[in-house]
Amino acid sequence: MKVLIAIDGSNFSRDALQWYLKAIHTPGNKVILVHVTNHLHNFAYNTSIIPGDPELIRLAYQEEEHKAKAIIDEAKEFIGKHQIDGEVVRLFGNPGEQIVKKAEDIEATLVITGSRGLGTIRRTVLGSVSDYVIHHSHVPVIVYQHH
Repeated sequence: MKVLIAIDGSNFSRDALQWYLKAIHTPGNKVILVHVTNHLHNFAYNTSIIPGDPELIRLAYQEEEHKAKAIIDEAKEFIGKHQIDGEVVRLFGNPGEQIVKKAEDIEATLVITGSRGLGTIRRTVLGSVSDYVIHHSHVPVIVYQHH
């Protein structure tokens, strides 16, 4: 089985990854952990940025890069610690679109994502990565939500 697991550094994605390891993983599975950076979305919803201030934009970009590196490093450590046949991939753009495209490109047999549990209004306004993946993926999708 080839499994794509979306990671974003949140406890929700960590929980989904732990759940996969306990409930589904078997030796021989190939696991691709995918982190998607969406600078445009992050900047659009960051109210601390003054439009047109290059220094603040540069600092915000550096902060996003620092966060992404930490997520990637944590994911690589997880794969190594649990001796998983897998890799960590970083993509850029709209997370839902990139996850679905990567799943198609690698011919994944399953996609797993965590759910942040956004309220109805926030999900409607901001969109939901898991909603997008569910509706556009050509393979089964598990949305893990810890209760």
